Amino acid sequence: MTVNQVGRPSKAGERIPEILRATAEVVVRDGLAGVTFAKVAEVAGMQRTLVLHYFGSRDDLIGAFIEHAVGAMGTEIFRRDPGLSLRERVLSLFAPGAYRTREDLVVWTELVALSARDEHVRRRLRELWTELWLPELEALLAAHSPGASSDDVADTVYALVCLFEAHWAFSIQDVVDERRRRQVERAAALILDQLPPPAP
Repeated sequence: MTVNQVGRPSKAGERIPEILRATAEVVVRDGLAGVTFAKVAEVAGMQRTLVLHYFGSRDDLIGAFIEHAVGAMGTEIFRRDPGLSLRERVLSLFAPGAYRTREDLVVWTELVALSARDEHVRRRLRELWTELWLPELEALLAAHSPGASSDDVADTVYALVCLFEAHWAFSIQDVVDERRRRQVERAAALILDQLPPPAP
């Protein structure tokens, strides 16, 4: 247990997650541009100075929010249902429930939009994709199709991820219906079928 300078146990382990959850609520309600220490503190039920204590600047707060909350959300999506076949796992990325809630999807969409204008956000999202999610998906597909070249695996993963991002962008715009969902599942299966089948 961490102890602060005056000998009391640190509450950082409780308060930081509370602050990040409150940040997500503010993002859903007001967008990323609307995130302020005052709004986050109000939603978290704490003083603004306490939020400032844990996150010295708005950039620090947004950075932690991206790394911890959004990073965990993406990792959960891509690691879900490990007991299913690879095909079932891929198709589940396009099914209702891939994002836990519509609010999670709104948060992601806000971050993607902000990345067009904010180098900090763009860099953090690029790092999540290039250092975490894409390599993890490539390793999963490579293990499933050991006869595939690393380029074929990387191409397949990138095509599937592009399809995933586009599908959910259309979903937030209410373009996706059952017919469109079946279409995206067929497209994903066609992409996945380009890899050699697993060895018997």
